[in-house]
Amino acid sequence: MSPSATTGATTGSSSGPGESIGITPTTITLGQLADVSGPVPGLFSGAQEGLAAWAAYVNSTGGIDGRKIVIDFKDAGLSCTTYTNGISSLTGSAFALVGTFSLVDACGEKALTANPDLLDLQAAILNPAIFPYPSVYSPAPNPPGDVTTPYQWVKDKYGAAAIAKSASLWGATEKFDYEEQVAAAESIGYKFIYNRGFSPFETNFTADILRMKADGVEVVDETDDAVQDVADFLQQAAQQNFHPLAVINGTAYDPTFFKLLPSASDASNLVIDLPQAMYLGQDAATVPEIGLLTSWVQKVHPGAALNEFAVDAWASGLLFQKAMASLGHNPTRSQVLAAMKGVTSFDANGLLPPDDPGQKTPGVCDVIITVTNGTYTRTDPATKGFECNGIEHPYAASS
Repeated sequence: MSPSATTGATTGSSSGPGESIGITPTTITLGQLADVSGPVPGLFSGAQEGLAAWAAYVNSTGGIDGRKIVIDFKDAGLSCTTYTNGISSLTGSAFALVGTFSLVDACGEKALTANPDLLDLQAAILNPAIFPYPSVYSPAPNPPGDVTTPYQWVKDKYGAAAIAKSASLWGATEKFDYEEQVAAAESIGYKFIYNRGFSPFETNFTADILRMKADGVEVVDETDDAVQDVADFLQQAAQQNFHPLAVINGTAYDPTFFKLLPSASDASNLVIDLPQAMYLGQDAATVPEIGLLTSWVQKVHPGAALNEFAVDAWASGLLFQKAMASLGHNPTRSQVLAAMKGVTSFDANGLLPPDDPGQKTPGVCDVIITVTNGTYTRTDPATKGFECNGIEHPYAASS
């Protein structure tokens, strides 16, 4: 790798006044956990690539206050035990945790409780159980609940009659996310007449499609379903001559998506809500950070496909850098954690809509993307920026 971050365990000894765990006169060690191996190989490898790219770029400019960024990466492997062991190890060696992306992030609760001064700046908080922790932050705060923005867009376009015949397909491991999304949609008039949670290994949705078709479903919500699942559903729906007005999803903006479809026309009813700029290149002219991110991912991981996980991890690095900006030459863990609370406006240089990460205030803005002739079309707003016509609908699980 060219001037990239070093990976592997590095213990930062305290060798001067005010120095902290994970920081030396020449280095700052940051810990990162992500699900890369395990039952879904490569699941969040983009997060590892995005943070490594950010560190490599920062190091090429002289580091942070003259210190080189060292990334100590731990593969959580979708295992609670592995995550627990990884975060426990990092508490003794890392100055902060940055860029974590794991479905088992709540398995770090014991370590967070035992180390309340350790900043855990996650790329995305996937389990709402850890959102309230005072040391846990992310570039795009997501408290329990969901935004109505994409649902409002579909309602405005297709009308109340269409959304009264909605269905939801959701990964059975993400039941809480499904409940949040349905509650947000129902708050503006959606009625779900069919829903099912499916296992991570299912590939055939024909039975669901036939039921939806028989029930007259007009809108299908697959908000968090993986890109392969969405492609499978759209292809099988076309085979059954089932053409709902809208299929809502947030993951199909992906470099692999059209390769998974036998016909791009199968996605003509897809509505993608993207809480980021169109990082695959469409927004590069208005958001220069996209070009910078893309070039450094390729320097560190040649051939890697840029995805949302890489964007969020890069953004978490930028947010850490912003929190460190005013701390001087001898920062401590407690100081950077306190500084994080004061970062009340952040947009990752245009990669994200403006948010208030320091106060954990969620944003409601997305780019609405549709598909035209096998290409992604920026639909709302049509040229640049984000659509912010929704609200944050809070949600608390009943049990």
